[in-house]
Amino acid sequence: MILYFTGTGNSEFAAEYIADHIGDECVSLNDIIKHRKAPVFHSEKPFVISAPVYAGMYPVIVTKLLRKAKFTGSKKIYFVATLGSKSCGAGYSLRNLARDKGLEFGGLFCISMPNNYIAGGNVPSDDDAEYKIKYTSIPLMESVSEIISAGETIPHTTGNAVSTVISEGVSSMFNKYMASSDAYTVSADCISCGKCAKVCPVNNIMMVGGEPLFRKKCIGCYACMSSCPKKAINIGQRSVNVNKYHCPKYKEWKEKGIV
Repeated sequence: MILYFTGTGNSEFAAEYIADHIGDECVSLNDIIKHRKAPVFHSEKPFVISAPVYAGMYPVIVTKLLRKAKFTGSKKIYFVATLGSKSCGAGYSLRNLARDKGLEFGGLFCISMPNNYIAGGNVPSDDDAEYKIKYTSIPLMESVSEIISAGETIPHTTGNAVSTVISEGVSSMFNKYMASSDAYTVSADCISCGKCAKVCPVNNIMMVGGEPLFRKKCIGCYACMSSCPKKAINIGQRSVNVNKYHCPKYKEWKEKGIV
């Protein structure tokens, strides 16, 4: 069973690719979080968690859910992290999470994907993003699929306690100061479609008078901005000229013969 959490679609693409290549099913953690479903998972095959990295760590909302979850069937779990850079300090903490759940840690595999950190400004064009997925990301997805299919352990992924403490500190600062919708604005291009509210995994958005109203639960996933058909949501003026990247759908690429 492949469990995924996604904001701009990178981790969903990776999850669906892996599921297709190892003959397994995908389950959206977004849906479970949004609709407050019971996190109870059963699989005879190893569990695989696919999620983005926020400031060096898995999103807090994901790790909290996994700690509450009940896993039955397989006793092995793999973790996949999608990230725009090459650094990730999540391995040590995820190994501990697996241990605490009574599961065998199969390792953490990092997959470089197009940068989707809109606040950082360095977001590639759609064409450049698709090029990276084809020639950098997909070969990595193929590698991890082969490892999981063979039941092998992903090598060199755990890091150490020191690197984890540093990453947790950076992640804490991100969650405290950057994961906020306080500065979000909505332009006159908004068509009141409500898609932003629909895709928000934490129900941080309400439609009031045909316009999005942002509350105080934002986790900085950028699902709202990247999914808006009119690119009407911005972080003040900081992101007005920044591409609102959203990963292509794996199933659509497969139908077109791209993958």
